[in-house]
Amino acid sequence: MRCISGSLLIKLGIIFISFQNYAHSQEISEVYSLKVEDAVDATADHMAMLYVSNEKGLITKYDKNGVQLLSYSGNKISPIYSVDVSHTAKVFGFFRDNQSYLILDRYLNPLNEAMLNSTHIGYATETAYAADNNLWIFDQSDLSIKKLNLINNTIETVISVSLFVETKEWDIRQIEEYQNRLYVFNSSGDVYVFDNLGNYIKSLDIKPSCNFWFEDEHMIYIEDQRINKYGLYNNEIKHIAVIKHTNHIIKIISINNFIYLISKNKIIVYQ
Repeated sequence: MRCISGSLLIKLGIIFISFQNYAHSQEISEVYSLKVEDAVDATADHMAMLYVSNEKGLITKYDKNGVQLLSYSGNKISPIYSVDVSHTAKVFGFFRDNQSYLILDRYLNPLNEAMLNSTHIGYATETAYAADNNLWIFDQSDLSIKKLNLINNTIETVISVSLFVETKEWDIRQIEEYQNRLYVFNSSGDVYVFDNLGNYIKSLDIKPSCNFWFEDEHMIYIEDQRINKYGLYNNEIKHIAVIKHTNHIIKIISINNFIYLISKNKIIVYQ
């Protein structure tokens, strides 16, 4: 943006950390690092395969040991701001500059690419794939969250966030659907929670410093140089580990007893 035992792999923009349990917060030490190039976003599937998008429109797939397996390179030399595999056997990518999206299979072969519906969407800044195979979008033009039906290209849900939350500036860093709730992360550090129908529920009493990850009934996030585990239903916070120099971290991912710390140009391995 770990008691702790395990290993961490750092690649271009990513840090992997493996632990047996999270009983105490401890400082971790670096094992080694690998390079990556201009990472923008990352995600992982249930097999702990990692997908990293970058500023040149590439999506690269790595195995759980950090070995590069596949790479997608299309005809757009433009940042892929969101990459998502959370609800589908497919890989979703979002081009903010071009206001378009692509869908790949798990072998990174193109299945579909399309422009967003400009009739109902002014300027999308962040997206999230939904459990019903539709698309959540934050529309900066009218400060709303919209759900786009990808089959018929129509808007199903509109949430005017300014009606629920008073803030002077909206700069969304992440939206994510998880267990029938939609989590919206603003650059202010605030996380707002809606249900899957668009009804506002609450804001969380935490301030992540980078994009977060969901694991079971918890959110894994970084705050004040600590990796924390937040209970989504009991609001309990457990400290996993202490890390230094967190300003460069883009996102944290936790899966299969590994924690991945994603940064722009490297993945560092800690233990």
